[in-house]
Amino acid sequence: MNTHTIQFKKALSFEQYQMAVRVLEAIGLEVYDETRLTEKQRENILRGIKQAEKGETKSYLEVREKARKICGV
Repeated sequence: MNTHTIQFKKALSFEQYQMAVRVLEAIGLEVYDETRLTEKQRENILRGIKQAEKGETKSYLEVREKARKICGV
């Protein structure tokens, strides 16, 4: 399988992206959608939702402070 990447000069809106995909598919090109979640990503999201439901979350400020310490800011 040959894989090629197309880069755009500016960001596309969701509608423009969908139109571009339809055009490429119409001319017989297969478009791989990288927005699909992996099984590991799904598991992490579900785990995060369960933790949030149990109140096992950290505030934005706690996360920001830890990130600043890690980055040395």
